[in-house]
This record gives sequence, structure tokens and C-alpha cells, in this order.
Amino acid sequence: MKLLDKLFGKTKKEVPPPISEEDRQVIANSLLFDSEWYCKEYGYGKYLDAASHYLKIGWLEGKNPSKFFSTTDYQKKNPDVDINPLLHFEKFGVKEKRYRAEIENVLPEILARHPDCKTELKDGLLRIRITNACNAKCRYCGVRCTFGDEATHAMIPSWYYELCKPIYDKIGVVLITGGDAFFAKESFNYMKFMSENFPQITLMTESNGIAFNEKFQELAMNNLFKTHFSINASSADIFAKSCWDSDDSATAKKMFPLMIRNIKNYVEKLKKADKLCFAPDLSMVINKDNVDDILSFVELSLELHAGFIVFFFDYSENDMSKEFFTNPEISRPAMKTLMELERVLAEKIIIYFRLWTPTGEAAALQQEVEAIPIDELNAKYAKILKMATGRSIAGELKRRNEIRRAQGKKELSMVDDISPSLHLRQETDREICFAPWNEIDLYPDGRMDFCGWFEQTLNIKDFIQRDDNGKEFVDWEKILNSFEYASARYRILHDDFRGCQVCCPMNSVKSPVEAVTKYNFDRTR
Repeated sequence: MKLLDKLFGKTKKEVPPPISEEDRQVIANSLLFDSEWYCKEYGYGKYLDAASHYLKIGWLEGKNPSKFFSTTDYQKKNPDVDINPLLHFEKFGVKEKRYRAEIENVLPEILARHPDCKTELKDGLLRIRITNACNAKCRYCGVRCTFGDEATHAMIPSWYYELCKPIYDKIGVVLITGGDAFFAKESFNYMKFMSENFPQITLMTESNGIAFNEKFQELAMNNLFKTHFSINASSADIFAKSCWDSDDSATAKKMFPLMIRNIKNYVEKLKKADKLCFAPDLSMVINKDNVDDILSFVELSLELHAGFIVFFFDYSENDMSKEFFTNPEISRPAMKTLMELERVLAEKIIIYFRLWTPTGEAAALQQEVEAIPIDELNAKYAKILKMATGRSIAGELKRRNEIRRAQGKKELSMVDDISPSLHLRQETDREICFAPWNEIDLYPDGRMDFCGWFEQTLNIKDFIQRDDNGKEFVDWEKILNSFEYASARYRILHDDFRGCQVCCPMNSVKSPVEAVTKYNFDRTR
């Protein structure tokens, strides 16, 4: 009778709400749910939809979803919860830090049962967002509110000097980014520290180039940095109009020549040192004010011997979660031009643009471009082709790795060199996103994720301990194989991408190297 009362209640208010497919998936793809155990433990047939049964009926009968989670214990310790306990824990309890000690106690056994949900971060990526502050005012910047205020938006230096030390021997790349990689007061000292103490790691930087002065240039050249500069235009006038978010166009027009001068000086240094293959990568955000600047930008990039050229479509002008561009009259011709350049420059230099692209746009445009005779495209882009004479994607990668090897650094694959955080890893039967197993992102406020396009997951502050001498440290095993990270990996292994943002570039293409392999797969080998 009690069960009937629980199931149907005595009033309309007590009738359980209908079960959604989304909630069923939450249960089915929980690391704390074991359908095989559930059916065996409670005497059900193996073909039972165990997730639905537990979600609708089992929890009301006091049944457990696995030996790792107690329905009644969760209810007892959380009397405010009046829905399925595991559903509540997965949707709310984890973030609210409920039942944490109980889960920590069984986590080793859970991970032993699911070793594919663990990681050692082998040859992985550590992204240090060293500051949120910046010395530029890009109108489409995601940070937005931290212009110039470095002091209050910088990461605590001891985090990357001391707390991250235990994982430096595991990883292959440290990507230093943020508002601007070279703007933080501690940037130079940290980059020098890493270069001297962990020379096997490749340092990558993301910047606008304004603060990339002589001392940074020498450090980057001597230590084989992989640099990326967002310059966004081919001239000061276009930069002021299309990038700078301010009425102060005079300042923008002063900044742009400084950026270009710094990059040119750096390229000259690399050339003299026979390291031109480490020339910076350059990027541009396409919007209505610079859409006619694409070819001039490519020409400037080739003049600066850019390693590869990146284009993004301005997300403030296009809803990248949609199937098609918001402003197709602007964006579609631009994308077609990029596809044509990609085809013409195949094997010579990478035109990298298949990021944040509405999923319905690419296929039709690709067919149009494929139908154009290559001789016609070669004639159309003759000037650009001439500027790219002698360039070789494969050859330059080979040369970079030769120099890396000679200086004791780890060699990088093509995909790691192009996009260290956006690529796939090979499983036995398929490819899945690299990030949950091989990346850690650390933010100035302590946020610590395995990907910038995943919901906020952990905070390093929650893991800081002190030894007997009062020195701070963190247990990276607890972080890397925390319940939160392991759960996300388990879901992704089951094609459940809950937590992944819609705007993630991995939603747009099967792999970021599709642009690389489109016309000549062999060049990636």
C-alpha cells in the first residue's frame, strides 16, 4: 500500500511527473548507474530498461542504482530532495558538493571498474590563462570587462610556479593565453622559468602582439615558442574600423603599426637564426567591416611568413549555434573565398577556418568550390600563389621537429602543432574528443576545466592543501581523476555530450584537421 501511495499518491499533487528521455539519459549515462548489476541484484531479466525502471519505480522501492550509490542514504542525508536521488545528485548534487565524502570513498573502486575514464595527462596540454586583462579593446572579445586592469585579473603566480609543477613532466605543451599572453606582469618571468626548467615542453602563446617587445622576441626565438597573433586586419584603418571597440580610432591606428613592427622584427630574427619555420600564426575575425580585406590579410600573412592563417567568423554577427549564417550575404561569400584559398594553397600553407561555423553552411559551398577547375582558381589567386612559392606544410613541420629534437623538446604531430586543444584521439572503434583526457585549463579565478567549451567543473582552490611546513600543494591525481572529470569522460564515451557548449568548434566539424586533410591527406603524415 505504501508503494502505491508513493507511486500514485492520494492527491493530484502527489502524482509523479512524467519521465523525460533527457532524465533517462542522465541515469543511464551516470558513472553511478550499473544496469547489469541492477538487473542481477534485483532479479530482473537482462533485457529490462533498467535506467527507466530505476528512474520511475526502483528508487521508490528503495533500490540502488549500483553498489556505489545508496538511494536511502542519499534521501536521509538530503531530506529536501523529493525526486529520484541519483537524478538529483547528477543534475544538482554534484555541483552543490552533496554526498562528496561518500563518493570519494568508492571512487577508487569505480575507476578500477572503468579504467578508460582515467587519465595520466600523457603528452597533454596545460592551458594557463595567465591574465584576463588586455591592452587592446576588440569589440568581439569574450572577456570584455578587464581592459587594462591587470592587477586584479592576473592568476596567482604560485599556482603556475608551484602547484602545477607535478604535471609539467607529463605534458607536451603549455599554452599561455588569457586577455593577452604577454601583458601580465609575470609573463616574462614565467616563460623564462618554463624555458629553463622544463625545456622539453613547447610553449605556445596567444596574443595581439602589442606587448611582444624585444626581450619577449629573443626569449621566444631561443626557446622555440609557437606564437599566435590576432591582428585582424591588413591595415590600421581597417583594424580601427573592424576590431577596436572604441571611438578612439587614433589609438587603434597607433596600435596596429606597433603590432606589425613587433611581428616583422621577430620574423627577421627567426630568419637570421635559420628558424623561419617557427614564424607566428596569424588570425583575423571576419565581420561586416573587414569582409573585403580577406585577400589583403592573406597577402600580409604570407609576407610575414605566417606558419598558418586562421579565420573566425564574428560570433556577435552570427549565431554559431544555428544551421546557417545570420548574415549570409556577408559571411557566405567570405567562406567560399576561404575554401577556394584552402584548395589553391593545399600543401603550401594551411588556411584554417572550420571553427565556429554554422553546420548547414559548409557542404553546399564545398560542392561549389569543388566544381571549379583548379586552373581557374590558380589564375584567380595567382599573386597569392606566387607569394607562397617554396612553402611546404609538411616540410616546415619536419624542420620544426628537427630543431625541437636538437634542443631537447618533444616532437609534435601535425595536429598538435596546428591546434593543440581541438582534435580527436583514436579509440579502438572510433575517434573522440581529445580534451577530457589530455587537457587542463586553469583560469585566474581558479576555475579548472579540461576544456574551455565545457561547463565549469572544478576550482583549484578546493584542492589546495598545506604540508607540515605550511607549503601549499595539490594532489593532481585527485584532480585529473576526480569524480567530475571521470563522469564527463564516461558520458562522452557513451555519446552523451551534456556539459559541452553548443558553440564548441568540435560540434562544427568531425575534426579540426579536416581543413588540413581536405585536398591531400598525405601531407599530414
